[in-house]
Amino acid sequence: MGIIAKYKSFLASAVVTFLSVFCSGCWDSKDINDKLIITSIAFDVKDGEIWYYLEIANIESGKSKDAGESAGKKYIVRKGHGKTLTEVRDDLDTHLDKPLFLSGVRALVFTESFAKEYLVEYLYRFRVDETYRKRGLTVITKEEPEELYKSTHKKNDSLGFLVEGIVETLAESGKSFLRTTMRLIENLSGNYTGILIPCIGLQDEEISVTGYSVISGSIVAGFLPVEESTGTMFLKADKPKFDFIVPYNSINFTIEVLLKKRKITPSYEDGKTNYDIKMECKAELMYGDQKTPYNFDEMAAKEVIETLTAMFEQQIFEAIERAQKEFACDYLQFDDIFRVSFPVKFQNMDWQKEFPSVRTNVNVKVELSTRWGLDYSTSEVK
Repeated sequence: MGIIAKYKSFLASAVVTFLSVFCSGCWDSKDINDKLIITSIAFDVKDGEIWYYLEIANIESGKSKDAGESAGKKYIVRKGHGKTLTEVRDDLDTHLDKPLFLSGVRALVFTESFAKEYLVEYLYRFRVDETYRKRGLTVITKEEPEELYKSTHKKNDSLGFLVEGIVETLAESGKSFLRTTMRLIENLSGNYTGILIPCIGLQDEEISVTGYSVISGSIVAGFLPVEESTGTMFLKADKPKFDFIVPYNSINFTIEVLLKKRKITPSYEDGKTNYDIKMECKAELMYGDQKTPYNFDEMAAKEVIETLTAMFEQQIFEAIERAQKEFACDYLQFDDIFRVSFPVKFQNMDWQKEFPSVRTNVNVKVELSTRWGLDYSTSEVK
């Protein structure tokens, strides 16, 4: 099953579960009908003001016979604005006819302009507000919130559920990582010098993850496109899995690479911080783009593994170099690894200055199998 099919399946089951909870005895139905059930919240900054967008589950959509604005819609959006976050809250309280039910929020969506000014301030407010659902996700976007809502609501989908489904499915398939909003707040409150937050956007009118915002301290330091994030995911994600296109004898082989083991060991010698990175990968040759039969033997395996290993190591080196030189930001969390091994030395370091000069050594072992039963490894073919 492909990623799109997986997250659509997730979305359908999540919505059914969500609605069934409200229809069961977990909450009094009268109480729920007297509240606005929020599934996502978006924030933007325009013309010096903060704009908020509330995505509301219209639980009466199948019952109402009204021809009004919300008739037949599963989700509706209410918006407002203010010069400060306090004014935004006051605007919410004075313009909504029912109290908010925030335990159903699946995603917080911040535009890049909002994140640059208010990311940390808002999340700290979120932390002390016990009405919010802490397991929801936070994403950043370059799109206008109204465009995101328009795209999802015309299909009667929820942006909140859609974001949750896409991010969780990518994480489960090894293409990304999962960090709840509460975990993000803990990271920002701790000693983390860098964090990645998923970015969403519209591609062919479909919501998708387009990359990651790089957060350095409390500042949005840049953007890492999703198509350039493979090496980063092999260093960060739980069980990363990506396809590599490996050329051999005018044939481009598609090889699926799954990380089986990752060990990152720090050391400190002659005033320099070093990391020894060892990875073991399982690779499966999926198919080639040839039009005629080919003979895939041990010699072919040797060349393919050597090429694949070099490509893989290059992805890792480039991911580290980009974090060090382009962003000067340790979103790879190398600091955590060093802190555990050298707690006293780390306390006396300025990691922000130390990280760009950290030295790394990468060693990769690849085990290659084919769909027709042949198995090879790096050690066997070298």
